[in-house]
Amino acid sequence: MNIASYVQDGIRKYGEYEQFIFIDNNKKTVLTNVEIDRRARAVATGLINTGVAKGDIVGVMVSNIPEIPELMNGIMRMGGVFLPIIFMLTPREIRYILEDSRVRIIITEKSMYPKIKEALEGNHYVDKIIVIGADHAFDLPDQFISYEKFINQGECLGDILDLSPDDLAILMYTSGSTGFPKGVMLSQSNLAGSLLGGAQVWPCDRTDIYYICLPMNHSFGINSFYESCYFGAKMILVPKFDPVKTLECLTEYKATVCGMVPTMIIMMMRFYDSAKYSLQSMKYLVSSGAPMAEETLKKAQEMFGVKLFHGYGCTEASPTIARQRADRKLKVGSVGPVIPGMILKLIDDDGKEVPLGETGEIIVQGPGVMKGYLNKPKETEETLRGGWLHTGDLGQLDEDGELYVVGRKKDLIIKGGENIDPGVSENILLQHPAVLMAATIAIPDAKYGEEVGSAVILKPGQQATENELLGYVGEHLHHFVTPKRIFIMSAFPMTVSGKVLKREIKEIVKSLM
Repeated sequence: MNIASYVQDGIRKYGEYEQFIFIDNNKKTVLTNVEIDRRARAVATGLINTGVAKGDIVGVMVSNIPEIPELMNGIMRMGGVFLPIIFMLTPREIRYILEDSRVRIIITEKSMYPKIKEALEGNHYVDKIIVIGADHAFDLPDQFISYEKFINQGECLGDILDLSPDDLAILMYTSGSTGFPKGVMLSQSNLAGSLLGGAQVWPCDRTDIYYICLPMNHSFGINSFYESCYFGAKMILVPKFDPVKTLECLTEYKATVCGMVPTMIIMMMRFYDSAKYSLQSMKYLVSSGAPMAEETLKKAQEMFGVKLFHGYGCTEASPTIARQRADRKLKVGSVGPVIPGMILKLIDDDGKEVPLGETGEIIVQGPGVMKGYLNKPKETEETLRGGWLHTGDLGQLDEDGELYVVGRKKDLIIKGGENIDPGVSENILLQHPAVLMAATIAIPDAKYGEEVGSAVILKPGQQATENELLGYVGEHLHHFVTPKRIFIMSAFPMTVSGKVLKREIKEIVKSLM
């Protein structure tokens, strides 16, 4: 098997059609499924000629650009492992991913060259960087290759390699509780199982049009591309989310499938005008990645005149776990039952299943559950203990088997649908000479739902202001993950064993805001 075969399967089933449309400043780039297949074959050929073999990891750090389908498919079709790197990360964070994965080859854009160059300082593994948009005037060091040269290396060798279901397909780095990202290993069968299970709940056909405004380095975008191949549907990609442009495109192209985080939907509501825009073509307008307030949900559905579907998942599940069903009444607060193939239980702290209606940790089994974390056997064993994926999220089940996500055992902050690891800013704060202890927590935010906040204890005899500490952290982290408030405390609430009680810190911080 090979997930890359979905492109060629689509050509056989549906013939040649305009599958992919990239829209940037009203300029359109249109590719047929046959053109994507041809360009993906060229990418695979370039990788083979560069010495990449089956199982080798290929890092890709790009924004939403028209080359994404050919990059994903080209890497996977020759047996390589696709490693999407979030371009908003700092050079320091990128450096960790490159060194942990020991990736040898990176594909990136000309505009990101300075960040890559800084991230590669001291790296002994990467020996080739492919640069998209590098023209003759762009001076490339010896280890850099222009993308156009890379994909024009003579005879195409990029046939689709038949792989084992257990072979690695994607390596995705996600936040964890240690302050360092973890590489989630997803196999061929993981991707196929999650995609096919999800497709049974939200089926599409040749008339459907996917609109992607989320970054394509996330699971939703990757799944959407291969779903469009599976159903013979179209896919529209834009460089970044803009609420007005999104409303214009959804109206003009009559898109039928669009996934967003709640923050995006709230921003669209601010600009929605029923005289100018229409979302009536929308079959699945999906809100996922973070909870949405009941009042906001009802207002959005009333304003747009369409149902708003919710789903739940995580990278470790490839990513889908549950989806609301179109053939059922949509229950407010529910994320639906599990998709076909997935099994879900809620357990207490002793590992025992909780009674119906009570809160417990969400654990799951199924074809989408990851192989494990790269180079982290201890974390893998802990997360997959007993043969179940322990999500760290808290939920409740009703009598119809619908899941309600009510909180998190993990301390991850969900800002606008993006997971932010509190350990990242804690590690930076602890490097400040005046800081003794640091605890990063979620604080309420009207725009993002949750924002990053930190509490610190200063060393005896040391002084520092909130603004000084904010400036210090801002020098080391991307602004999206940098704390927006820092609260200086004299002591932290702790357990007898010395564990910091972040829930109690949250309550203290609320009283200070």
